[in-house]
Amino acid sequence: MATGEAAPRSFLDQLIEGFQVISFEWRYVYVNPAAAKQGRSTPVELEGKLMWEAYPGIEESPLFAVMKQVMATRTSHSIENQFTFADASQRWFELRIEPVPQGVCVHSIDIDDRRRAEAALRSLNDELERRVTQRTFELEKLNRDLEAFCFSVSHDLRTPLRAVDGFSALLAESCGARLDDEGREYLRRIQAAGTRMGRLIDELLSLARLGNVDVSRKEVDVSALVRSVAEELQQTEPTRQVQWSIAPNLRAKCDPGLARIALENLLRNAWKFTGKTPNARIEVKESPEMPSAIAIIDNGAGFDMQFSGSLFRPFRRLHSERDFPGTGIGLATVHRIVEKHGGQVQAVGEVGHGSTFTLSFEPIAFEAPTSRV
Repeated sequence: MATGEAAPRSFLDQLIEGFQVISFEWRYVYVNPAAAKQGRSTPVELEGKLMWEAYPGIEESPLFAVMKQVMATRTSHSIENQFTFADASQRWFELRIEPVPQGVCVHSIDIDDRRRAEAALRSLNDELERRVTQRTFELEKLNRDLEAFCFSVSHDLRTPLRAVDGFSALLAESCGARLDDEGREYLRRIQAAGTRMGRLIDELLSLARLGNVDVSRKEVDVSALVRSVAEELQQTEPTRQVQWSIAPNLRAKCDPGLARIALENLLRNAWKFTGKTPNARIEVKESPEMPSAIAIIDNGAGFDMQFSGSLFRPFRRLHSERDFPGTGIGLATVHRIVEKHGGQVQAVGEVGHGSTFTLSFEPIAFEAPTSRV
């Protein structure tokens, strides 16, 4: 640069971005300290030198081809270029090459750290995509295995169960009169166990098949659904007196069929566990602590909160079969259905003082239960 350009040069010297001017003869006319540092040199070492004297082989590089194009056409061009140094190390630079009266100028920014971060991110995304693909494959295999399991349960287990049931019925019919009281009690237990095993297989299959069911959300009148289930329960024991309190206008956006299964399981539980309670009461309303969540409250047998973590696991029962018959699948089914909706379910109870089950078919931040019902 000429002497009269001392002020602009002083300004350019202060830039943190690289700036250099190259003549039509490919000599470095001006190189600011930032550009020289990027090239692992100094302005004094570069200015006045031909480009290929400073960086042997640069004339064969894609960068030089772009610079020749800008020099010839006098049009600007931007590129990202990976520069290879004499020691074979490399760094990425973002370059803006523009025509100027002396030849061309080059604005340069070191983007090597950014490119490395982008490469790392791409690698991470590729790895995540690979894992998702692998996980999808594993889930598809798991579903196939589950279907095979369901088929096995339906056929292989039911066949011997039907034999036990059939032969026990024949035994009762043909030999029942010859059995003493103890023998008849044994036979009754065999038949009851067969019936319970059949019910357990049905519920286990229903739970397993939930994994393949798609959720189709609609606006559901929960109050009407609960009233329907309550009427069905009352018909099973017409003489039983239970005080029902069902809040009007309870609504939820959920799969109607799956929601009915979940609520039916919870209401059947409330019906069952209030079976030995005088003045039995079952209430269904919006949760006072959690708007948009539904609370099912009963004054039945309740449960010990120290075992609440087991409630929603298959086959985990907190009451004996003699006191309250069941398979231990119902609450696991409720949990699976609510989970498929992206919602949550929780339970609070106290032995002898009933229980409250609160569920939502949409994500809600439930607080950890601490108080009694």
